[in-house]
Amino acid sequence: MSSEAQSSVSAIIPAYNAAGFLREAIESVLAQRHGSVECIVVDDGSTDGTAAVVDDFGSSVRLIRQDNRGVAAARNRGAAASRASLLAFLDADDRWDPDRLRRGVEALHADPAAEAVLCATRVMDTHMRPLGVIIQQPDVTVEDALMCRTSLVSVSSNLLIRREAFEALGGFDERLSTSADWALNLQLIARGTLVALPEPLVHYRLHEGGMSTDVVRFEEDMLNAYDIVFREHSGGDAIRLRRRAYANLHRMIAGSYFAERRLGKFAAHAVRSVLGHPSTLPYFLGMPVRKLRRRTGGRGPLARR
Repeated sequence: MSSEAQSSVSAIIPAYNAAGFLREAIESVLAQRHGSVECIVVDDGSTDGTAAVVDDFGSSVRLIRQDNRGVAAARNRGAAASRASLLAFLDADDRWDPDRLRRGVEALHADPAAEAVLCATRVMDTHMRPLGVIIQQPDVTVEDALMCRTSLVSVSSNLLIRREAFEALGGFDERLSTSADWALNLQLIARGTLVALPEPLVHYRLHEGGMSTDVVRFEEDMLNAYDIVFREHSGGDAIRLRRRAYANLHRMIAGSYFAERRLGKFAAHAVRSVLGHPSTLPYFLGMPVRKLRRRTGGRGPLARR
């Protein structure tokens, strides 16, 4: 295979009722400073003007339409229809830096044993104003991920992966929705073939109605993902980690509900967390102090001076 063929990338954008943001996502793909990029949009049963937005780009973008089957199925459909040796995924409400693919391809060429590459993610608000950066450390372990003790970037708009590896892993798990990218990231971490770049080359948009802001969906999907992981990987390490891993997940879900002031749901997950493993109790006992510090900018009576 020629060097150019090995560097060819198919950029796959799953889209469901995404007409409001899709144009920016496509433009960010077409603006890539990497030579050979195929752009595919999978319209997952949209009822708005998603397909019309794609049509505006003419032959520069390939449109695939399907009945609504969920974001994981849409990504897999795009991958199956693509032609390139490398696959990249971008959600319709996110955006890439112009060097996102170039830097990723360079990283894969520099390490032939690597199967996939992620980069840091710049979190943005609805109007693409920066809110912060998420960096995935290069030495993250499966235990770190399951114990919720490290940040993992979302691979939904971040993943650049060799086709053979994607197919060997079975693509995105279509039993999952918002956590399908987390589950695929976990598999790559387990294989030890994942490269993590520190540069924030992906712009990840938070907005009302986005999957990342739906705590109920996050709760259901992550619990489902953990059930799948511990059911299908039931070796000694999994058994050892199970109780504490679930306790930490319930702690994280409880924190998300607390942030939304949904105190009933917060309390339910807090109880499940502490009963699952008492090591999470100090987190909940310390919440009033952390809340006070946030209100006072860290200068309250309990803050360190």
